[in-house]
Amino acid sequence: MKTEPTLHEITLPLDEHNLAHVLTALAIAGIADEMDGASPNSRCWWTDDVFKLLLPHDQNTLFDKAHTFVKSIRWIAGIGCNEKNKGKLKLEASAHHGLFVAEGPYSGNPLLSYHDQGVTSSIFKTFSAQQRPATLLNRQHTALKEPVDVDDWLFQRATDVGSRWNLDCRVTSHAYDQGFGSDQDQSGKRDPFYPAIELLSIAGAAFFAASHAWLIHAEKLGYCIWPQSISLSLAPLAACIVPPPLQKRGNTSSRRSPMRWKPASLLDGLDCRHYQLATRGNAYGKGAAYRHFPEASLITPTTNH
Repeated sequence: MKTEPTLHEITLPLDEHNLAHVLTALAIAGIADEMDGASPNSRCWWTDDVFKLLLPHDQNTLFDKAHTFVKSIRWIAGIGCNEKNKGKLKLEASAHHGLFVAEGPYSGNPLLSYHDQGVTSSIFKTFSAQQRPATLLNRQHTALKEPVDVDDWLFQRATDVGSRWNLDCRVTSHAYDQGFGSDQDQSGKRDPFYPAIELLSIAGAAFFAASHAWLIHAEKLGYCIWPQSISLSLAPLAACIVPPPLQKRGNTSSRRSPMRWKPASLLDGLDCRHYQLATRGNAYGKGAAYRHFPEASLITPTTNH
């Protein structure tokens, strides 16, 4: 008779209001689900201030696997043509054209808009046209230290404003909000970022979350947080919010106002809290050059559907 492995409860201080932390949680759940010796009894859930997992592995083993996985993430640039250089053709794809890939059967691109066949970038592309995903990945990989070399692998810190996806609301600032910003006083090289969180959050968006389905409005994301334990493989469905229905206007379709819509998880009957957020640039008009995701706002508290 086969003996079931001992399960370890792992507590990670991830903030459900922080988009980067939510995507990190999904990535960690997905990585844990693919580990050798994975158990069908493994579970994950949120409490008020932490993300919890029940696994046949301890935290050190989980972080070792997560480290190996994020170090394997690569960006494969697409093929395209840039005509902005005074009419001179340059064989170079736009920054959002390409694929993130990682060890195993993982590929995806949350930076690409699926609503117009990839002609424009998605809400997840917050960095400038001068930045390239491969450059950001290289800086994050360089900054990331091995689990044995740091006391807290998940929340290890580095510096350099030019190494972020701008999904982490803890380390982004805006002059409109605070009266100053590192882009104004040229102190960006001293701005902190968390390389493990950066890498896990882009992995979550690219591989472990139906991130494009989180779009609940033209420029707004929504997601769900579940306080009851579920199987690891169900986490992407649990996090995905049912979007507002499409509304026909002439020959076009658009999402109805979220005010007329009752949010729910795609995992039917799951007790959830629902959040929404938009990039800060959009909050001050689409022309704003500085874009990042602020803290998400609660739409509804936990209720059964």
